[in-house]
Amino acid sequence: MGAALILTAVMALVTFLLVRSGELKLWHVLLVGILGIYLDRIGWADPVAYAVTWLVQGLTHTT
Repeated sequence: MGAALILTAVMALVTFLLVRSGELKLWHVLLVGILGIYLDRIGWADPVAYAVTWLVQGLTHTT
């Protein structure tokens, strides 16, 4: 749970900095957020979360 919280905080910070710099528009962020909510509602959030966890563990070589 701790790694997921840190990863979420890093992604939120990167998103904020990209929006602030003008390289990422606010409407892009909103569309991606809506897509995330949609994926959660149709039940695809768990497989995506498992895939991200598998990828992060593979890259960091932790179990």
